Amino acid sequence: MTFWVGFDVGKTFHWVSVLDDAGEVVLSRRVEATEQGLEAACSQIAGLSEERKVALDVLGGPATLLLALLAERGEQIFYLPGIAVNRARETYRGGEHKSDRGDALVIADQLRMRWGSLQKICPKDEALAEMRALVGHRRDLIQDQTRRITRIRGLLLEICPALEAALNLNREGALLAVTRVATPASVRRLGEARLARWLKGRGVRKSRVLAQHIVAAAKSQKCELPAAEVKAALVAEIASEVLRTRKRIAALDDRLEELLASNQRAPIVRSLPGMGTVLAAPSSSPR
Repeated sequence: MTFWVGFDVGKTFHWVSVLDDAGEVVLSRRVEATEQGLEAACSQIAGLSEERKVALDVLGGPATLLLALLAERGEQIFYLPGIAVNRARETYRGGEHKSDRGDALVIADQLRMRWGSLQKICPKDEALAEMRALVGHRRDLIQDQTRRITRIRGLLLEICPALEAALNLNREGALLAVTRVATPASVRRLGEARLARWLKGRGVRKSRVLAQHIVAAAKSQKCELPAAEVKAALVAEIASEVLRTRKRIAALDDRLEELLASNQRAPIVRSLPGMGTVLAAPSSSPR
């Protein structure tokens, strides 16, 4: 007989439900999310039968310790996404409200009925764990970049609206430029020729064209707006942070490429439309 184990993962505690082949509940209880509590639950499950399969609705985060302990015991572990649990819940008892006990039961029962179609996971795959961590960190950095660029645009509108309109802040050259000049007065003081040389010395392509756009924007405004110099200093500081973060993101992408190159499933995943490095990395786990 096979026993089907479902864990509804929570932050401070999980709920485990175990079903037999007939779908009858063998075990259903709260499990504290401590090593001692999880070890006790794993031992209890192991004592039920030699043949068992386990499913969770979360990977990483609060499930990391549980996954590691299950892997150490050689359990067969499957992943049932939370969205699948939500949809399946509607078919049980007239779609009862969400509860830890109920979701654990749904997970166990869905595992019993369709384990062959679920993703089997290998928590001890160090490369996969690293890829997931790097992709998550990269996502956070991208969100930070969006927030910073939005802040730069807001400040430039309060300094020189024409300059904000002239610059594409998704490009490195524009970001470098505003670390040097961001007020009409500072642009006029530096001049087009010197600004072009400064940008060219930092590897900016079409530096003269960019300098021309910046100078033209500065010349269109004679009025000096309030606190322009202070705001320009903030623009320079934030733009420098964006440039540093771009390098960090590029380094993360290089590392993800290295990890994907050593993954046997990566070529298959990357052959799918739209599957670049970032999307392919967390999708390259074995089944």
